[in-house]
Order: sequence, then C-alpha cells, then structure tokens
Amino acid sequence: MREAHGSIEFALNGQIMEIEGTGPWNLEQMEESGSAAAPILDKLLDSPWAVLATFHGETFYTEDAANQLIEWLKIEKQRGRVATALILTHASVPELAKWHLSQIYIQAGETVQIFIDKTDALAWLSSKITDYELQVQTLTEKHL
Repeated sequence: MREAHGSIEFALNGQIMEIEGTGPWNLEQMEESGSAAAPILDKLLDSPWAVLATFHGETFYTEDAANQLIEWLKIEKQRGRVATALILTHASVPELAKWHLSQIYIQAGETVQIFIDKTDALAWLSSKITDYELQVQTLTEKHL
C-alpha cells in the first residue's frame, strides 16, 4: 500500500463545508479524507449545500485520485451540493493548477469558480444556495 500524500481538513460553516488542503493528493489521501469528511457530510446531505476549498501549494490530484473525486462529486450533486468555490495559494504554476482543478469539477458537472478572496467566495456560494432554494420552491409551488 502506498503512503497518503497531501493533507485535507474539513469544517462546517452553516450550509458550507470549508476544506483546507495542501497537495498534491493521491488516492490513499482521498480515502482518508473521505472518512474525515463523513460526519460533516451527514449534516449537509439532502439539503442545499456548497463547498469552499482553499488549496495551498501544488494543488494536483493523481489520475486515480481525480477519478475518485469526480465520482464523489457526482454523488454529492445528487444529494444537494450546488457549487464549489476554490481559492488557490502558493501554487508554483497557478494557471496549470486552475486548469487541472477546473477539468475535474467540469467532468463531474459541478458549478465551480475560482476566487482570490474568501469573503467573495462565501458570498458567491451563499447566492448559489439561495438560487437553488428558490428554484426548488418555485417547482414545488407549480406542482401544488
């Protein structure tokens, strides 16, 4: 078995899961982080929620880790996840890191945007949650 590479920590901020991580990440790290995220996910699933991920350093996933993340994202999208905001710091090749992460989220069908400022990222996520709640309310009212 390979050693886990990278680190990820999770916190809950209302309807937003905040992730703080330092890459690069491999599949073993993804498996460890899945277990660590479970208690927070249990509180969020099946209601509208979003993710703010602040990544430091080399924010790259190995191919198998990226594929695992895509599968998790697809499942989470079905269970209320509405958007992801990314903040990248200290990447040696920032444009490549942005491209790499964007490709993962796009393949999963996730609404994603990259920010510099946490306040702006949180405001955008809150608006995405509100938009989703309004869409659900409108659909519900139409079917009554």
